[in-house]
Amino acid sequence: MKAASYPLARQQDFTSRINGKAYRLRIATPYGPPPEGGYPVLYVLDGDGYFGSFADAARLRAAAGLELPHAVVVGVGYPGEDFTGALGRRFLDLTPTEPDAAEKANHTFASGEIRYAGADDFLEILTQEVRARVAEVLPVDPARESVFGHSLGGLFVLHSLFRRPDAFSAWLALSPSIWWDDRVVLKGEAGFASALAGIARPPRLFVGVGSLEQPEGSPARMVDNAVELSARFSALSGPPGWRFASKVFEGETHTGVVWPAINPLLDFALKDA
Repeated sequence: MKAASYPLARQQDFTSRINGKAYRLRIATPYGPPPEGGYPVLYVLDGDGYFGSFADAARLRAAAGLELPHAVVVGVGYPGEDFTGALGRRFLDLTPTEPDAAEKANHTFASGEIRYAGADDFLEILTQEVRARVAEVLPVDPARESVFGHSLGGLFVLHSLFRRPDAFSAWLALSPSIWWDDRVVLKGEAGFASALAGIARPPRLFVGVGSLEQPEGSPARMVDNAVELSARFSALSGPPGWRFASKVFEGETHTGVVWPAINPLLDFALKDA
């Protein structure tokens, strides 16, 4: 039986010069022509799982409903990896620090060599190598680029926002794993908040979480961490262009929250892009 292919999408495999690892890009061509200056772009982390859902929603809402501008959706994933192998790879790309031995013992569900603390390198891969490859095949607007991450991907989004807030125009952190390494990501929050007024391209940030992501007694505090962070962000006064939004998706679990969140995330990232 012949393998199915995704319509009007290009696939590229490449080996990064930054960390020597292999990546797979899936680039969805919009159904409509680019606006003057090029298409907005949405980079979807964990693209092996989420690319198709985001691409379908973005393309059809733009072409059939005229609800969004035509935009390029890029899934960033891994070639030749099975599901558990991809889970192992993402620990390197999406985490900012090495966890302790007790946390590492929880990662037996992933296969292959499991490494950590490669988030800074992965940010460089996205902004240097991935961005350039997308621009080679479609006309895109570098001033209108968003990045989405879920779970550890949401942790990566927050970590990268605090380090380089002008790297993307919109940052979408869903179910961010703020608990990682004793909430180490929050060490960058104060510096970001104090620098916000002077950022040349003020970022826009969306933080979301499912209401069922925190079972009673859970030490990860998925919902509490997201809600508390959102309260602090809501109180920030930023320059023109700064925008923050948050949402608790009622009745949604950690895995299930992605699909009900897609439309609100696309609205936030693209409607004002």
